[in-house]
Amino acid sequence: MAVRPANNSFDPLTLGVAARRSCPASLRGLMEGLATALSQVAGDEQALRILAGAGSAIAREHAIQASNSLAELKAAMNAGLQALDWGQVDVYEAEKALEFVVVGYPCFDGVEAQTAFAAILEALLEGWLTQQAARPGLAMRLAERGSGAYPPLVFRYERTGL
Repeated sequence: MAVRPANNSFDPLTLGVAARRSCPASLRGLMEGLATALSQVAGDEQALRILAGAGSAIAREHAIQASNSLAELKAAMNAGLQALDWGQVDVYEAEKALEFVVVGYPCFDGVEAQTAFAAILEALLEGWLTQQAARPGLAMRLAERGSGAYPPLVFRYERTGL
């Protein structure tokens, strides 16, 4: 696998249009309402834990096949994301970490819904990696949101607590 390029070749406008088409208004409304209500009722930290639990459950329900290489892992994850209609992922090697760049994910207007979806997606990706082989001390985290209205989401899988 290659190192992640500074810029990607994805056309943000095309991705944004595709994401809106694949994310019906009813799902956008559900995510907006759910994210806002969870934060108001449970607080931000607990809301993120609940959403991560949802992502982990989705990973179990939509398990991916075992992989023997990063190329196979990328293919399996893309098949899983495609089944959910949640975009596509590229996998890159980074210093002492793996980076997962997700594009084409469902597009949500509000920050709360975007944050909620990113938390679910983070736990989904980590769940899929755990299915491959549990590695204590490694965790997935959202490392960056690219720029623009519909940026790529970059997750890093790396050792925690160092």
